[in-house]
Parts: sequence; C-alpha cells; structure tokens
Amino acid sequence: MSNIFKEEFENLISDAIKKQYGNIEVPELRYSIDVVFGKDWDISSSIALKLSKLLKKSPKIIAEELLKNIKHSNFFSEIISINGYINAKLSVTELSRYVLNEILTKKELYGSSDLGKGKVVLLEYPSVNPNKPWHIGHLRNPLLGDSLSNILKFCSYTTKRLDYIEDLGLQMAEILWGKKNLDWDPSDKKYDQFLGEKYVEINKRIKEDEEIQKQINQILKEMEDTSSKEAKEIREIAEKSVKAQYETAFKYLLYHDILIWESDILSEKLLQKSLDLLSKNSLIYIEKEGKLKGCTVLKTSLSGKADEENKKVLLRSNGVPTYLGKDIALHMWKLGIIKIPFKSKEFILQPDGSKAITTSSSGYPLDFTGADLAINIIGSAQNEPQTVLKNTLEIIDSKKAKNLVHVSYGELNLKEGKISGRSGTWLGNERNYTADDLFKFTVERAKEILLSGDKISPDINPDEVSKRIAISAIKFDLLKIDPITKLTFDWDRALDFNSNSGPYCMYMYARTCRILEKGKINNNNNNNNNNNLLNDKDISFAERDYGFELLKLLSLCNERVEKAANEYKPNVLAEYLIEISALFGKFYEHNSVLKGGDATKLRLAIVNAVRQTLYNILMLLGIEPLSSM
Repeated sequence: MSNIFKEEFENLISDAIKKQYGNIEVPELRYSIDVVFGKDWDISSSIALKLSKLLKKSPKIIAEELLKNIKHSNFFSEIISINGYINAKLSVTELSRYVLNEILTKKELYGSSDLGKGKVVLLEYPSVNPNKPWHIGHLRNPLLGDSLSNILKFCSYTTKRLDYIEDLGLQMAEILWGKKNLDWDPSDKKYDQFLGEKYVEINKRIKEDEEIQKQINQILKEMEDTSSKEAKEIREIAEKSVKAQYETAFKYLLYHDILIWESDILSEKLLQKSLDLLSKNSLIYIEKEGKLKGCTVLKTSLSGKADEENKKVLLRSNGVPTYLGKDIALHMWKLGIIKIPFKSKEFILQPDGSKAITTSSSGYPLDFTGADLAINIIGSAQNEPQTVLKNTLEIIDSKKAKNLVHVSYGELNLKEGKISGRSGTWLGNERNYTADDLFKFTVERAKEILLSGDKISPDINPDEVSKRIAISAIKFDLLKIDPITKLTFDWDRALDFNSNSGPYCMYMYARTCRILEKGKINNNNNNNNNNNLLNDKDISFAERDYGFELLKLLSLCNERVEKAANEYKPNVLAEYLIEISALFGKFYEHNSVLKGGDATKLRLAIVNAVRQTLYNILMLLGIEPLSSM
C-alpha cells in the first residue's frame, strides 16, 4: 500500500489551499509531508514555508489560515499549526487497525507496488571476464544487481538478469597463449582459480619478453573469426570458467536468466549491423592519418572531449573490434533498436530450480525482443564510456536511449590498495581475496559465534545456519552503503556480527518467530487464512507507545520500496531494516507481549507485522531469514 495517512493529510491540505487561496500552483505538496517519530505529533507538513514567497506572507500566518479550512478526518485525532508547520496526531486505533490488517492480509506481498507493471527490465551484471575467479572487488556488483532485480520485481517489473561474457578479448587471448606455452594442469584446483593464477603468471612473462605480446596479438586476431579453432577453443575454456564462477555465485544465492557471449554478437553480425546504422547516421568515419589510420572512429563530439587523445575507436585498423564497439551493438539489441534472433540453449540448471539460458551457435530462438528499461551495474570508473554509449544511442533513437540506466558504484578495494586481476593483488598468503575465501572464512566465523552461545536451538543445523548468517553479514555489509560510495574491504568489519549488520536483523526476525511460536500464532508467510486479524475490542487496547511508533514505521514500507526502486539504491531498504529492528528491540524491552493481559492479542499482532515486514525486506536484499538461530 502507499501510505494512506500521508495521502489523506495531503488531500486535506490541498483542499484547504484551494478553499483559502483558490487554484494556485502548489509547490511539491507531497514532498512537504513527513512522518515523524518521537514527537508529540506524527505527520508534519512544511508547505506554508514553500508558499511563503508565493503569497508574500509569513509561514506562521499561512499555516494558521490553512488550519481553519482543514476538514475533520477519522485518521487524525488532532491537527495543529506550530511555527509555520501543520502537524497532525494520528488516531491510534485507526492506524493500528489499518496497518495491521494490511500486513496480516497481504503477507509476503506487503510493501509491493505496481510501479513497473507491464514493463520489462533487463539488468546486466556482473560481467566478470572468464579468466579468473570472482574476487572481493567484484562482489559488490552482483549483490547490487541481484537486490535491484528483487526490488524491481517486487514493484511488478518483469525482470531479466543478464550476464555478458567477453570471451574474445585480449585477456582471453592471453589465456590461450598460456595454454599453448605453459604447464597446464587444472585438475587439482577450481577452474577459475587455476585460470586466475595462470593469468597473473602470463602477465609477468609479458613484461619480461616483448615477443610474447606480439604472439598474443596474433591469437587475438585469429579469435575474431568465430569459426576458427582458436575461437572455439577459447569458448570451451570460457564456458568452463563461467560455470566455476557460478559455483561461487550459487553460494551467495545469486542466479541469472540469460548469458550473452561476445563471440555470438560477432557471429550473428550484430556488430556489423550496428556499424551500418552508425554510418547511416554519420556517427562514425575511417581515420585517414596518424596513429589511428584505418580505424573506424566514433565522432569525437559524442565523448564530450575534443582532443585527439580522446577519439573513440570502434574497429581497429586490423579489423578487431574494441569493447566499446561491441558494447554499442549489445545495447542496440538490449533496447530493441536492432533485433537479432539469437539461438539459445540451457547453460546450467541452478540450485533454485531455474535454468540459465545462453546464446549459442545452435538451438532455439532466444525469447527476447527488447527491454523497456536496460540497467547496467557498472563501477564509477566506467562513467565516461557509459556516457559515450548513451550519447551515441540518443542520436540513433532518443526515446529508447532514455531507458538506458547506468547504476554506478564506488570501487571496493583493500587497505593495501586496488585489487587487480592482472597483477594478482587478489592472491593472499593465508587466504585469497576471492569471493570464495570470503564466504569460507565468514561461515567459519559465524559458526564459532553460534557454537559459543549459551543457547542453541536443538532443531537447527549449525552448518546450514552458519552459511545463512554469513551470507547475511556479507550482503548487508556491501549493500548498506550508498552504491556510489567507495569502500575499503576490512576482514574485521566483514566478520563483525553486532548491531547495524545482517545477522542483527536476522536475529530480530528469529526473535519475532520465537515470540509468535510461544503465543501459538501461525506465522507462515504463505498462509491464506486471516485468523490473526483483530476486532474492534482488540484494537481498543492500542496505546501511544513503542508499538504505535512501530506501526507508523511499518506503514512506510511501500514508500521505502518504491524509493529504493526509483533511485536504484538497495541501501534504502538496509537502513529501513535497521530502523525496524532497533525500534522492535525497544518495543520488546518495554512491553510484555505474552503477559500483556487484555493487550496480548494486539501485541502479538504487532510482533507478527514486524516479522512479516522484516521477512519481506530481507528477501529483497537477497537474505533468506532464519526462524531459529
């Protein structure tokens, strides 16, 4: 639901403005209204301050004039003006009745929205090169992508999770050179780990011998012929590596719908079709002189920089396309500007029972004809290329280009500096800075804490519970900060399970489940009966206390979900979880739930509402709650 109390307050003020001042243009009335906590009132509007310049009156006088014209509403027990603000007290019984019935009726759909109904959104992430394992620096990307996919789906978008695999780039040519020239026995290691270590070794060799780079460049050129043995060999290596990377993804409960391969973009002539379209619109030209002679170049004005060093090459003079060239082609397909009937087949059956589908040289037509919204989860270091991409597409099709969104995020690095796959800074002494090792050590730490506790529920599996706690710790730590903020990875912080963390929110959820179990309340999210709904007598015991403040906060669920969706910021929901958990702690501390006398049923319903809301928001962040810890 949207916040019905805020909507009612807005309507009352809007009607009062029309009655007092006629049909004047009201500046952002909706955004002048806030729900407040810990005050003598519950909702406040600053609209009088915004009208002050327009009406050339003091906010205090405007607020008082509007107050005289505000009608009575059962939702509010009192409406007053204070220092230019219009403030209202919510009716305790009306708030309690409405919010509790909404949550306990809608259950797992509580907080959902029809914001994106009828729209298809394609999210691309993490698109890690298949020449190494996911390291800690990569992990922020898929966690953002997964949580945004969940949030947008909860807002009624049809979501498609896409992984773009660059199997023909320079890094893969280096891997193929390594296979031909180095000892090559991956049998005793996870395949992506093996490739990553070899990749570091290969780059050390390149620095020592200039001839090696020439050999790699020749392999790179041969790979661009997608029918060549080199292209087929590297595709096999890349597919094996991606499957190893997905073993890591599955540990974190991360899944995909579609894999698009760079080699298939070339073999299906998508690149050539995009170049033809760019040429038709006079956006590219062949450089006639200088070091870029013979290259197909994008017009410099599209990059926003005029000097020669910033020319954007799409096709090198030897016919090898650049990443940008292929990226423009890919996005013309994403947005339906160019339609290509990619062939596809099943790539892998994922642990959640879904199938990841891959483009292929054979198979059935891929069921996709263009997205209404295409979201790229890409680090802030790629801001300029993403701007060039969008500027180019806007000239081809301005309407569709508006639907391309770059969700930029700050790098995640180590205290010692940047994490580099090429130089091997992801390799450690006691443990590697890989997503696999982060998972392993966080699980171990979680298990230590779990087993050291005074009480462990006899019905839990410590190994499984430790994994779920570890996932919550890692995901929450990387999602609770605004995506654009840079992060420095710290083992101690990542393994800290105290307040303001995923495990803290998981613990609060488990506490609600224990209380409801003792109170013999059915807390199944999918239970369709409404035997937990309250009658007027139960509601009459509602008071202006921590339970009331909790219900006010829970009433903002839909608003917070839509804010996270509109701004592409999962941290909005992570912050909301902490707010709910902290306020529930105060409620539990100050109110006896199971020995609440006549108020017991009401308090149990409040606990149930908290449990359901925590469950829904945790799931949106990709964290599966535990009913027992």
